[in-house]
Amino acid sequence: MNTQHTHGARLAVFATSLAALASGAIAQGLITTTGTIVATTTDPVPDSTGTPIANVTFGNTLDDCVLDATGNVFFRGQLVDSVTPVTGVNDRGMFYGSSRATLRMAARGGDQAPSMAPGILLRTTAGTSSSLSGTPRVSPDGRLWWGSQIYDGGVTVTTTNNSALFAGPFGSQSLVLRSGDVAPGTGGANFSEAFAAPAQAFLGMNQNGVMFLRAVLATGSGTPAVNTTTGTNNSQGLWVGPPGGLVLVARKSDPVQGLGGEVAIDNSNSLSFHMELNGADRLLFDITLSTTQGVPAATAANDRVLMVNVPVLGNQVLVRESDVAPGTSGGTFNSISVTDNWGPSLAQNAWLRTSEVIFHTELRGGDTVAGVNDKAIYRGGVGSLSMVSRRGDVAFGTGGATYNGFNTSNILHNVTGHVVFQAFLNLTGGVTSADDSGIWYGLPGSLQLVAREGQSMPGTTSTCGALNGANVFLNDANQVLFVSTLAGGDRSGTSLWIWDEVAGLRAVVFNNDQVEVSPGVFKPINSSTGVPGNTISNTDGAAMTFGHDGTVAMRVSFTDNTRAIMTVHVPPSSLFQPFCFGDGLDMGHTTPCPCANNGASGNGCANSVNPSGANLSASGSTTLDDVTLGGSLMPATSSCIYLQGDTLEDTSFGDGVRCAGGSLIRLRTRFNVGGASTFPNSTDTITLSARGGVVPGSAAVRYYQTYYRNAAPLFCPPETFNVTNGVRVTW
Repeated sequence: MNTQHTHGARLAVFATSLAALASGAIAQGLITTTGTIVATTTDPVPDSTGTPIANVTFGNTLDDCVLDATGNVFFRGQLVDSVTPVTGVNDRGMFYGSSRATLRMAARGGDQAPSMAPGILLRTTAGTSSSLSGTPRVSPDGRLWWGSQIYDGGVTVTTTNNSALFAGPFGSQSLVLRSGDVAPGTGGANFSEAFAAPAQAFLGMNQNGVMFLRAVLATGSGTPAVNTTTGTNNSQGLWVGPPGGLVLVARKSDPVQGLGGEVAIDNSNSLSFHMELNGADRLLFDITLSTTQGVPAATAANDRVLMVNVPVLGNQVLVRESDVAPGTSGGTFNSISVTDNWGPSLAQNAWLRTSEVIFHTELRGGDTVAGVNDKAIYRGGVGSLSMVSRRGDVAFGTGGATYNGFNTSNILHNVTGHVVFQAFLNLTGGVTSADDSGIWYGLPGSLQLVAREGQSMPGTTSTCGALNGANVFLNDANQVLFVSTLAGGDRSGTSLWIWDEVAGLRAVVFNNDQVEVSPGVFKPINSSTGVPGNTISNTDGAAMTFGHDGTVAMRVSFTDNTRAIMTVHVPPSSLFQPFCFGDGLDMGHTTPCPCANNGASGNGCANSVNPSGANLSASGSTTLDDVTLGGSLMPATSSCIYLQGDTLEDTSFGDGVRCAGGSLIRLRTRFNVGGASTFPNSTDTITLSARGGVVPGSAAVRYYQTYYRNAAPLFCPPETFNVTNGVRVTW
């Protein structure tokens, strides 16, 4: 087994495998023991209050689901009535919840359209069937987002305004966009987008209620009139903002704000191929430029740009075709081929709340040798890009094999600065087509092998199949989730695995796992199951099916052709995770120490008495509710305050960097002894969880730092305080 984990974890996995083999038992995935059924075929269908609707059950058509940060899933399901058959008008519903007990209906086909005039219904314009979209989104805080056609018998609804988009928290959803609406910034042009079937990659809403969209405009509307003529095509645009406050970011044939006079593409090709919004309301988008319009006009060698739209400030260039590529000697961001068909390749959740992106690129010129080192992975923000890995680099854990290339859909990163990518190896030095693909994880420059094609998989007699194209996910807890088709042995077929540095590999789903769908009734999982339904960004740096707390959401198919919506919660092996280091090496935030006062590895920024910086650690157990925070390496007798935040930030703070944010709680003030203190200590009568208002066992994540007095006028003036690294605790 090529996967690395600690000695104890390796022995535990080995012992488990031996026990399973010795007993003759076939290993089961975590879904069989920790899985939660949210809905399954023949379950009663709940109404908006959770009360079962008489005689109505779920049919076999349960669509892919999406997941919010609280563990609730959102999906479209089929309805079947055993007494009065439902019709095509009302046989679909939208559902939201975390279990059978909490599941509720958010909308049903044929019902009154939320917030619209009485008599406007959720039906196709012809009125003959339901039109609820099967591609919903949900924000981390549970803002639902879905589309439908609408119908009122032809009174006000026509084919030009019958496509609508609804969004909002459960119970208070409303219309946010409709075909025929005036598109802001277009001189009165109308939207002609199919909002009834929203494309998840180009429509969404974050936890602040800010939307983003790419949309088509109605030909002939607006001033100047919308047209689709090559050379002046202005029929598509990009927007961002709250409902009712959308701002035009870019439009075909318009000058692109943030550039030097270049004009957006003016033909039938798409204006943008990638859009993501983060929790800071910053929109990442790529754009293609016109090579015939603009002063200057772009050329084939520099007509692709990856940009960031910042509220108030507007568009900023993150990287442009033909820019010099950092980490190379004269290489540029250009296609390998001189046809200049370059573009950054991004996974659907490549944009973090820290406004950092990770992408794959081709390189040309300088020290680039075609077929040897002409592809690379880059990470960073505006003005801070750096190379993560390059074709031809030695791949850790392979005995000296080198990367031949990377799967461009499976290159991810998180706010702790860790990356994960799927790559394939050059067929040299003993590497064959049977073991030439794998998954690597770690900090740039310090990677380790997660899994490799051909290796034995723990708890089975099967081997890992090719790892080039199957889904890979990464969360902020440094958990890697991936799909592998196993070969041979006792567990062949599609499987889903989770890995972290402590526990190593654990199976989440195996082909033929037995799931108890009702008391005493078990169903085997079909081989097509185990793949989370999509990889669209949740606007918080995670996929919409894999949460930062280790929750996986999926649609499960059984061998009898029935289905279920399920979640599996896999808590991080280490509930205490340090982050936000001021050592100059941490790529988890973009803010450097304020005066280049980098501390030692793993600490905060340097202070006036300790060039290593101060450190915060956590000990104890969330189960026993005795977690203790310990601050050290601070000035000997200074005062300090222990902080708790419920979200992440990235900001200079005195002589350091604060990453604990959101609703901040000052847990306790301490006076250091020998530069150290703790909270709680023997004088406290309250636990850390009680003081912070968090429930042990809830899987809630909180972020902790300690800031301390450091009144040295000549050190990093004019501030008089500093802060430790952070510790993330999963309760």
